[in-house]
Amino acid sequence: MKFLILGGGVFLGASTLQAALARGHQVTVFNRGRSRTNWPDDVEVLNGDRSGDMSALDSRRWDAVVDTCGYTPADVQRSADTLHESGRYLFVSSISTYATTHQVPMRETDPLSRSDGVARDDRGLQHYGAQKAACETEVQRVFGTRALIVRPGLIVGPGDTSGRFSHWPWRMLDGGPMLVPDVPAGEPLQFIDVRDLGDWMVMLIEQGASGAFNATGPVNAPVCDWATFIMACAHEASARGATPANVVGVGEAFLAQHAVLPWSELPLWLPSDDADTRGFSRVDLTRAIAAGLHTRPLRETIATVMDEGVPAVDDKRRAGRLTREREADLLAAWSQR
Repeated sequence: MKFLILGGGVFLGASTLQAALARGHQVTVFNRGRSRTNWPDDVEVLNGDRSGDMSALDSRRWDAVVDTCGYTPADVQRSADTLHESGRYLFVSSISTYATTHQVPMRETDPLSRSDGVARDDRGLQHYGAQKAACETEVQRVFGTRALIVRPGLIVGPGDTSGRFSHWPWRMLDGGPMLVPDVPAGEPLQFIDVRDLGDWMVMLIEQGASGAFNATGPVNAPVCDWATFIMACAHEASARGATPANVVGVGEAFLAQHAVLPWSELPLWLPSDDADTRGFSRVDLTRAIAAGLHTRPLRETIATVMDEGVPAVDDKRRAGRLTREREADLLAAWSQR
């Protein structure tokens, strides 16, 4: 098949590119040429910007378009209209498109956020879910039953620029006393390795799938909770000859009392008693599993992150995280409570 990947330079785009090539497809990428300049020899590279010049795509048709980076409905409208004669259009959306995250489980049929009053070219992250939902509408308007919408949860693994998942393997390798939220056993964590997501999206296109699919994990393993996650990080640190950090479980009420910011200062942590976010890690994957989604063992993802190395303290992927100084102050206060 002939694939066109909008983006393709980094993270999910790069993973999808590798998956498509590995499965024998012809791949073209269209991007601004900023994030990557070194491409495999058999990849056709077209430069342009869908918010401006898309002339490189004129009069071209592909069997499948994979849009890994569309955010504003104005941009996605332009790309969908330009590529309307192509076979399928897979748009990477997000579980953040759902109007609320309190329902358990979160299913593809749940209501989506509305973008009423939001400018169609507004790139502000405060409207992320609404803009992604509006992008879905543009793809479906043009492609109808040929539209394929994938709504991932947190995407993790090699090349992740957010550092959310990676924070914990990095912190385990750093050693010393390590603050971990003391979350009730069995409270799930959900995320998906970027390589698993890229592989599966290519498979979806090969199957001729259409409609919307949630996409996160794990799907072929027991529920991953905090204890499982942190234990796996410790195991992989030991396997590399490092002395794992000494885990100190700190109560959620204490963290709230000391204004520790969920998800940002302590990535992945959402208070277990917060009904408004309860569905975020309880995403229904029935459709995805039926369509062949598999996820690799947790330790394999952690191992890959550790093998990439621990970034410097001032690395942008660590921005907004709990500093070692604040962590030490919190641990001292916790021990003296």
